[in-house]
Amino acid sequence: MHSLRQRTLVLHASGGVGPLAPRRILIGTRAGRLAVSAVICAALLLACSKSQPTSAPSRSSSMPSQSSTAADPLAAAIGNVLNSYTTLGNVRAIIVDVNGRPRFEHYYSSTAAESRSSYSVTKSVTSTLVGIAISEGRLRLDERLSQMLPRYAAEMTPSVARVTLRQLLTHTAGFTDTWNIQLGELVTSPDWVRFILKHQDYAPFHDFHYSDYGAHLLSPILVQATGQSVLAYARAKLFDPLGIVTRPASEPPFDEAHAPDYDRAGFAWPVDPQGFHTTAFFLKLRPRDMAAFGQLFLQNGRWNGRQVVPTAWVRQATTGQAGKSFPDYGSSAPGSAFNPTNYGYFWWVEPTSGVTAYYALGFGGQLIEVVPSLHLLIVVSSNVDETRPGAPVVGPDEVQHLVDAIVPIIKTHPTR
Repeated sequence: MHSLRQRTLVLHASGGVGPLAPRRILIGTRAGRLAVSAVICAALLLACSKSQPTSAPSRSSSMPSQSSTAADPLAAAIGNVLNSYTTLGNVRAIIVDVNGRPRFEHYYSSTAAESRSSYSVTKSVTSTLVGIAISEGRLRLDERLSQMLPRYAAEMTPSVARVTLRQLLTHTAGFTDTWNIQLGELVTSPDWVRFILKHQDYAPFHDFHYSDYGAHLLSPILVQATGQSVLAYARAKLFDPLGIVTRPASEPPFDEAHAPDYDRAGFAWPVDPQGFHTTAFFLKLRPRDMAAFGQLFLQNGRWNGRQVVPTAWVRQATTGQAGKSFPDYGSSAPGSAFNPTNYGYFWWVEPTSGVTAYYALGFGGQLIEVVPSLHLLIVVSSNVDETRPGAPVVGPDEVQHLVDAIVPIIKTHPTR
């Protein structure tokens, strides 16, 4: 990686798959783009670190007491996994809700009030806003990029102009695969949208290529379709109805100079040089905000008697849409626990313990897992040390080990 200066920002991967190696982008000089290079998703970073089981430092000081774990097999199982992988020392919150009620909720060297970057979980929020806009007749899945971004149409090649909204949401639009590359060039460019439109590296409509580039195009698309900023639309249609506190909000430029603003904020959503919010990554949320979003999907889009998101969209977005274009990710790595079988509209699809499940996944151990048949929601929020290049981060495998420990117990012990 090329360090432009000091601060290293690791961008989250919403679930991605990629080289099982952490993606980091060092952004420094030039406004080192706050998000570090969205490599976030890119490497699904996920694979980010596939730490081997080791005798990690005990988490007993931050874990429930021995008496409580003895009484609750779920707490004991979670504790065992946390103590088995060194990178899981970065986990700051685990929430397990069943039927909308807390089954397990614990904060490690943290509190419920603390927020952190959700990294690529941002993509799943973005997809939800797109689904709402479609239900309002503002967008169509088969609508082309030249129609959705008329201001840029003259600059598009015929192939780029034909890209559809559906292809952007399934990473089949052919834009640069950011799973294993740095995003420094993008985040330091003066106009992200123009830069992205010039980087369709693959023939569209066929293969799955995880792309933060394509995901960011949803920002200007939503602005064009709704006539307001992505945050304003998200507040009205999603955040306010769910009770997610977004005021005051930090909307810092994606650069190094404004990183302190982002760090201090309780709620933050950075913007690119044109003021478009980063719809691929870096939305800052509290663990319970993530839980509210996941619970909304578990309830088929309904919240307090109101249909916030169309039920049809919840089902479409969380059902495999990539088809044969979706590569066989996890199984390519021997012993991998992370084995998504398909991809919906910015949601990963992967059965767990024999039951259907889907999840939003972000770099460094950010997770919203939904298991409909068990009325189960799992949230994991983890710390990413942006100050130390090469610092260990929670990978997709470690997160999946937590899920694999939780689900079987909920099957037999849905309540304590």
